[in-house]
Formats: sequence, structure tokens, C-alpha cells
Amino acid sequence: MSLLDVVRSGVKIADSVTKPLQATVTYHRFMGSDAYGEPVFATPVDLRAIVDYKSSQVRTPEGILTVSRASIMLIDVDAVLAATDSKGIDNNDRFFLPDGDTGPTLDIHGFVDAITGIPVATEVMIG
Repeated sequence: MSLLDVVRSGVKIADSVTKPLQATVTYHRFMGSDAYGEPVFATPVDLRAIVDYKSSQVRTPEGILTVSRASIMLIDVDAVLAATDSKGIDNNDRFFLPDGDTGPTLDIHGFVDAITGIPVATEVMIG
């Protein structure tokens, strides 16, 4: 058993133990832009996640310091793989929080699985 197997197992245990704490967020995968430059999103998918409404400073991919409104911890890796066609979460993707609020994806964190290429658990900071 490799260290990666241990981490995957730990995340699966964390997912099962925290199910009662997980809220439903609606995930919209960014597909590209239309002829007018407007974003095009795939059909929305509901995902279970630990949502923490907590303001914190975040540096965007462009290097701008801003404040996030909430963090979303996605620990059901199989659901994330299915929702993203095995591509993982992208900065252009959109999430709707349980209260219906949304904001830009400011930052994405996670320990990357060497085999799938996406984080074993993904934390998304929402503006």
C-alpha cells in the first residue's frame, strides 16, 4: 500500500464521516465562450460539500489580493471526477452555494493525485 493509497483512504473516510455536515452546492462546469464572448456552462450538477461561510484574504490567479466569502471543500472525489469529465475544477467554473448565492472562483487548493491529476480533496474559494 502506497502513501497515495493511504491518503485516498483517509479522504474516503472523511467523506463518509462528514456526510451529515455536507451541504448541496450546484456546480456549473465552464465549457467555453459563445460567438459573443459570453461564457457557456454545462448542465448544472449538484455536489455535496462542506461549505464554510468565512471571509479570508485570497490571491486570485491574476495576482490580485481580494476577499473570499466562502470556501467549499469537495471530498467526494468520484462525484467531482464524474461532474468534471475527469478534468477537475477550473477557475472558470461556477458554484451556487446552498443559499443560492454565487461568486467567482477565486482560488483552488488541493493535494494532487498523481494518477488522476486532480486533487484528492478540492477546496474552492468563492468571492
